[in-house]
Amino acid sequence: MNKLILICSMLMLSITKLSAQEVDYDKTTGMVQVEGKDAFFLVSKNKKLITSDYSLQNMEHKELAYLKYTDYGGTSGYFMVFTHTGNQCSITGLGTFANAKQVAKIIAAANLVQNNEMSEEEERKFIILHNGTFISTPAPAEKIIIANDSRNTATQPADISIKEDKIYNNSELVGFFKSSKEEGNTIISVYNNSDALICKASHPDGNNNADWNLSLDGKAVTLLYNTSAPMERLFKYLAEKGYL
Repeated sequence: MNKLILICSMLMLSITKLSAQEVDYDKTTGMVQVEGKDAFFLVSKNKKLITSDYSLQNMEHKELAYLKYTDYGGTSGYFMVFTHTGNQCSITGLGTFANAKQVAKIIAAANLVQNNEMSEEEERKFIILHNGTFISTPAPAEKIIIANDSRNTATQPADISIKEDKIYNNSELVGFFKSSKEEGNTIISVYNNSDALICKASHPDGNNNADWNLSLDGKAVTLLYNTSAPMERLFKYLAEKGYL
């Protein structure tokens, strides 16, 4: 009950700040100003016709978080992964087409960026407020997932099979998974043999044209959703990248 009261109080405070602050967004540079002062950058990434992902950056263009555009059953929002910790949450309720200024106002109201860095205290409050997830082991701040990364890959192609909540690769038990539902999305939490969380993957229910959105090593990764064997292909990717 006390936790609920605390969260409600945080929400009311955030709404009050949101309405009181003057926030400006420069579409060309991505600069966000709060009360006339330079605060942070919200840089467009993977821009499409009317939608875009965003990279939250400090004044030196160091990435603090990545926001992946997602359609939550016809209402747009963002899957947000914090770069240093790997913590994550979803920002929803932004209308049919979310825009950068809406997101900038939410970030500014939460006072996430302080002294050119992500505030750990405000990050935790923000994740609780948006029903997010905390990763127990922080990811390296500068680690980036790229196609030809240096991670050890499987010595042979992965042959994935699933039995109940267990993941097998070439008949060897390599991990476990849990499935849950959240705001119209299926969430798959993947664990290794030591019961450590290595990945969270989300996919909007009933939309086979949408991709998997992965939180992996503190980065937002997009993976093709294979309709014939979605879970097997997800686990195959993780195994061949050396995570399982």
